[in-house]
Order: sequence, then structure tokens, then C-alpha cells
Amino acid sequence: MTFRMSELARIVGGTCLRDGEFSDFCIDSRKGKPGDLFICLKGARVDGHDFVPKAEELGVSALLIDHEVPSSLPAVLVPDTLKALQDFAAWYRTRPDLKVVAVTGSVGKTTTKEFIAAVLSQGMPTYKTQGNMNSETGLPLTLLHVEPNHRAVVTEMGMCNFGEISELSLIARPDIAVLTNIGLCHIEFLGSQEGILKAKSEIVDGMTEDGFVILNGDDPYLATLTDLRQTRVTYGLNHPEYDYYAYNVAVLSEGVSFTAKTPLGDLDVHLAIDGIHNVYNSLAAIAVGVLCGMDLASIGEGLRNMEKAPLRQNIRKERGMTLIEDCYNASPTSMKASIDVLKGKSGRKVAVLGDMLELGENSALYHRQVGAMLEGVSVLIAYGDHARDYLEGAAQAGVLQRIPCKTPEDAAVNLNLAARKGDVVLFKASRSMHAERVIECFLKDTKEEEL
Repeated sequence: MTFRMSELARIVGGTCLRDGEFSDFCIDSRKGKPGDLFICLKGARVDGHDFVPKAEELGVSALLIDHEVPSSLPAVLVPDTLKALQDFAAWYRTRPDLKVVAVTGSVGKTTTKEFIAAVLSQGMPTYKTQGNMNSETGLPLTLLHVEPNHRAVVTEMGMCNFGEISELSLIARPDIAVLTNIGLCHIEFLGSQEGILKAKSEIVDGMTEDGFVILNGDDPYLATLTDLRQTRVTYGLNHPEYDYYAYNVAVLSEGVSFTAKTPLGDLDVHLAIDGIHNVYNSLAAIAVGVLCGMDLASIGEGLRNMEKAPLRQNIRKERGMTLIEDCYNASPTSMKASIDVLKGKSGRKVAVLGDMLELGENSALYHRQVGAMLEGVSVLIAYGDHARDYLEGAAQAGVLQRIPCKTPEDAAVNLNLAARKGDVVLFKASRSMHAERVIECFLKDTKEEEL
């Protein structure tokens, strides 16, 4: 779509310094292109206004600024560029023909989003959050990239503290909200799982009473959310009282199968990706599909077509080994899910684990608890500040070979010494621990050895 700067100024309450047109949005001057409105955001370390010359070099078409800068480009002046971005997205979202689905939770947000988008795409043109665009800037940009032909958008909502999801919900005004679970992510800032529940529950703040809130009924915290203005929809495993539940669950050598009980009847599902946790993720998608008027055959086709998101439990064969790449993030809950997948594979089992971050004062305890989950694993290679805590728990679980490391590169070297053909190797850590770097170095080292 093409917008005029004068229209932007009217919507966000700004001043149009120079009129013109734009058709896309950019917050990173390095990615600017012709047609873009370059939004000059101020961060903790950098100010987007300082990069206007770079954006101009790349051909951006217009500027959103909070003070005048040396440029002849069309520009709108506002008191706060972030708020203006959010206000413009909130205005754009008001399209009456657009169905907005919002997903939050401690674990599984992205995979659940991918399942939902895959299902809805079978029935209507659907846009989804790209990458990790789930923040105060990412969510507005997601909404603004919805094109006129789209009839649904699946948004992911992340947060670190109270009030953040409420802000996102008031921008997106979801028709359907999905809450996957309440874990320990961000407990350092929110104090307790009750605090995390309170923060995640803010997703309903922008919803009207005719909306639907889809909850994982097996989560003990989400199960307490009964006083909602919206229609409450539940899902889980083997609970006939839920609106959607899975039974006949079977873990296969490749993937998992189950039968989903729905208001429309039973649906037999075979997922190509591993893990019982993906049964939960797909049940949420089934519920969204039914609530959006889809039939079970189309929903099942969508689940079969679901593509994995990068760095999230991608399983591949390399050098005669099976590698489970699950490097995007980590918490005790997601660690257990990944370790369960590791244990379900045939072969000697090796875990390469980096620190889980933002777990607060009990962080050492949580790392020991994860280590204690490794019964049946032959080798643990742990790196980071909590490597020794992992190892202490793993000793209780009977893991015989336990190797502490400091860096991803150290972990790769030790993995190269410990691994053998036929092994199944899990790589998992919080995002900033760069577990994918262990894989890169390990594969590089093994390739050089073969040469």
C-alpha cells in the first residue's frame, strides 16, 4: 500500500514538514530501500536520527523524526517516534475484515504461531510475525506489513516486564488470544510464576467481549484463569472436559501422532516434528482453525504443511550423527521438552547445554534440576557460568561423562573429542549463549579432520 506523509501526520498527530509518499517501513538504516519510511527510533545506545545520512544513501523515501535533521526528504515531525509507529499500526489494524490472532506464553510461542499460521493459510491469506518481531517495535511493524489481500495475521507477543503485553494488546486488539504456558522465563524481573501469569494475562486488555481466549488447561497457572470477559477455550491431553484434547498420543521414530477431539469431531494428526510439547502447540492451532470457521480436513492439511522456525528443534543428520538443533532460547520447561526428544531417539545420547538466563536468584538450583533430568544420557558438555551446576545435577542422574566448558568454542572442541558415529546430540541454551556456534565449530572441526 502507498501512504502520504500528510495522512501519516493526521493519524499520529504530527506535523508534516514535507509531503511525499512511502510504501514500506524501516527502523534499521542498513536495510533501507526506495519506498521506505525510515522511522528514527531512540534506543539505549543509539539514536536513529544519527543514521539518516546512511538511510538516504540507500534511497529511503521519507522520514519519521522527533526533531529536525539535515535532510530534504519528506518528513513528519512527532514528539515520540515509537508512539507514532504504534499509533499508526493501531489505526491500520482497524480493518474490519482482518482477523488478529495473538500468541503469548513462556515457551512455545513461535512454534505455536507457526502451527496457527500454517492452519489458517489453508482457509485464508494469512500473514505472521517474522522472526522475533514480537516487541514494542516488532509487533507494530508486523501489523503494518499486512497487505490488503490478507484476511488473518498471527502475531507473537513477548515481554520482559509488567505492562508490556498490555501495550501490545491495545495496539493489535486481538480477536483470538492463545496462552501456551507459564514457565520461569523472565522470573528475574517478574518475581514469581504468579507474576509471570499476571504479565502474560495482559493479552486480553485489548480484546472485546466477543473474543476468544485459548488456554492450555494442563498448565496449573493458566487453569486458574476463569474470570474472563471473553469466551474461555481450553486444550490439553486426555481431558474430556476440555474443549479440545488429544488422546491416543504416540511418540514415533520421526514425529508424533495423536487424535484430537474437537467440537467438529475427531481429527487424526501425524506431526512431522518431535515432542509431546508439539501436541499442545498443534491443539492450539486446531482450536484457532475451528473458531475461524475452518473444516477439519483443511486444518489437518495445515498441520502437515507446518514448517519449523529457524534454530528451534531442527533435527538433521551430520557426520553419521543425529543433531538436535534447538538454539533459540532456553528455560527449565523448554529444556525438559528438548531432553525428552533426545531421550526418545535411538543411539548414544549427548547433551551440549549452555546457560539459561533471566532465572533470578534461584538460577543455580534450576540448572541443577535440569542436569538431574539427564538420566540415560551418556555425555554432558556444559558451558557458561552455570556449567558446574548442570554437572552437579547430572551426577545425580548417573551421567558418566561430564565436561565443563567456558565458551561455545570450548564446547565444540570437547564435543569433537567425545562424540562418535551413531550419537544423538542435543544443542540447547539461551539465545545469547550462541549454541549454534557450537554446531558451527564442531562441524568445521570434524570436516577438517576428515580432510
